[in-house]
Amino acid sequence: MARVRIIGGGLTGILAAFEAHRLGAREIVLEDALDRLGGWSLPRVSHGVELRDGEFAFGPTQDPIRQALEWRGVAFDEVDLHDGAISPSPTGPRASWGEGPVLAAEMSATPAATTPETLNDILRVYPRAAADPLAHYCQWRLGVWLDQIHASAAPALGLNKVRLTPVGEAAIANVSAPRRGAVPRDGLNGLFASASRALARLGVEIRLHSLVSPREAAQACAEDETVVWAADPMPLFDLAAQKAPKPRLIGERVASYVFRARLEAPLPLTVRNYTGEGKVSALRVYQSRGETLVSVECVDEMGDEPLRAEVLRLLAPFARRPMILDACVLTNMRTRFACPSVEAVQRLDRLEAELAHRFQGRFIVAGWESADAGARIAALTERMAQSLGPAARISAVA
Repeated sequence: MARVRIIGGGLTGILAAFEAHRLGAREIVLEDALDRLGGWSLPRVSHGVELRDGEFAFGPTQDPIRQALEWRGVAFDEVDLHDGAISPSPTGPRASWGEGPVLAAEMSATPAATTPETLNDILRVYPRAAADPLAHYCQWRLGVWLDQIHASAAPALGLNKVRLTPVGEAAIANVSAPRRGAVPRDGLNGLFASASRALARLGVEIRLHSLVSPREAAQACAEDETVVWAADPMPLFDLAAQKAPKPRLIGERVASYVFRARLEAPLPLTVRNYTGEGKVSALRVYQSRGETLVSVECVDEMGDEPLRAEVLRLLAPFARRPMILDACVLTNMRTRFACPSVEAVQRLDRLEAELAHRFQGRFIVAGWESADAGARIAALTERMAQSLGPAARISAVA
């Protein structure tokens, strides 16, 4: 009988449980240290309104993550996702609709001769007129040398969406060309509540307030069991055969604020600041229970008056009329690890190979921070199929 133990009850852990059941496993345990599933993705709620300090949109109908959740009963609403960018230019900040920065350059990017390893490798393919402001923006966000940051951090910084325009060309047409996507019909809390009910219907055992150490998980891993580590991977370095200090993580300091607002603009709307000026790095305008809210991410703390002024200035080009910011209903400080260092990625790759050899593919690391959730889940699905395939088929027949 194939048995699966999943450590970490965030979205990755939930999807791993669904995938284990699809592959035929029927003894599935999902453990999390918190008091309910959802992990740190769960937004706070005030009077029924979700105060989101992160991005929680899903893809169109063919998005595999959305498909897995919909298959288990989670409801989504199709929406147009609107994006805007504030980019640097010789004449000052320039607003444009669409994802990614718009930069003036006389020549296009040159394809890299080899697979890039660092952010600097990615920036080298751009002409100097584009690479310099991009490097300034990345250092403004992260505050470290860019040759320390792994290339996989590029999507988290918007470097996979860079748009180059000839010098002197007018700004991109001020018309939104939205992406098609979806948002959970009952909000993020409703999504995790619905997923929890679906897991219970499948017979998944959910253990909350369960703090599991990597050593305990490794020692308890039986020959007929697969362990999926969907929590923070850094503690796993305690399992490495050669003891060494844990690799350095690149923590991005994020100050978050959520305001109630009155705004006439296409929603949901995300505006990113690529100028490397000021302190606001991203703005997300969304609706919850009929209320319009603005979620603000900053590279450092701000006072109320300058924060409001910068938010109004950055959103003005995308609003049909001047916005009114009402009360600030959430303030939060956190450190985000979405931009891994080169050292951390290399060390984690070696650790994953070591664990795969030691446990013959039955100890799967699934929770590494990645800007591309779809790629992370696809890799997890492949590793679970390799581990569970034969045993799960026997289990399903039995």
